[in-house]
Amino acid sequence: MTLAETLLSLQLSEESIHQRLHQIHQDALAGSRYLREPNFTRIHSPDLEFLFRAYDERFFGGLCRQTLADRQLGFRLAPRMTRTGGTTTRFRDRATGAVSFEIAIAIGVLFDSFRDGDRRITVCGLECEDRLQALQRVFEHELVHLAEQLCWETSDCKAARFQEIAARLFLHRAHTHSLITRQERAAQSGIRPGSRVAFAFEGCRLTGRVNRITKRATVLVEDGSGVRYSDGLRYKTYYVPISSLEPLA
Repeated sequence: MTLAETLLSLQLSEESIHQRLHQIHQDALAGSRYLREPNFTRIHSPDLEFLFRAYDERFFGGLCRQTLADRQLGFRLAPRMTRTGGTTTRFRDRATGAVSFEIAIAIGVLFDSFRDGDRRITVCGLECEDRLQALQRVFEHELVHLAEQLCWETSDCKAARFQEIAARLFLHRAHTHSLITRQERAAQSGIRPGSRVAFAFEGCRLTGRVNRITKRATVLVEDGSGVRYSDGLRYKTYYVPISSLEPLA
């Protein structure tokens, strides 16, 4: 059976799927140097490679690696992704025409979630009890993207084929996540785009307004030597860790 045939026809019982997912969860904790607990605090790219091999073995019988053949598949941890859970990218070398793939996982939203007192977290429509479960759901989503690209060169998680495959193989009920973003975490402290804030910089206390929140907050501080903005004033831009900001009334 080919990978495409497997994607379109493999039918597992719900119990069998849960057993396979749980075993991958347990194997990751037992075999990784960094994923030492369900709410792990460290992760390295080899952990993503482990997940790929584990899922390929237990759900596809090694067909993903077989279909990749001599094409490269890379894994990357992406701390600057602050909204999406992950991405899967297909590259083509302009000079040689060689095709390669990369799965990137957003670790910021993983580490910003599952803290004491946090709200309920769902990924792909499934409630996650811990950070490792959330990582698995995100990785499963990206694995469907990869498999579709290997078979048909394109993949769209809003399309019926993607959602049917994800539901049948991994019991996914949605293609989105409700992980806690840096913006939500900042809002819990009263910090949002437009908020007036204070922070320390080189021994001085500066005040300004939050313009954007990604991994850090972009703060505009009025300064005559800065860049002129549409309001006619000049500002200097500072990139400040959210934990270093003091909200002002």
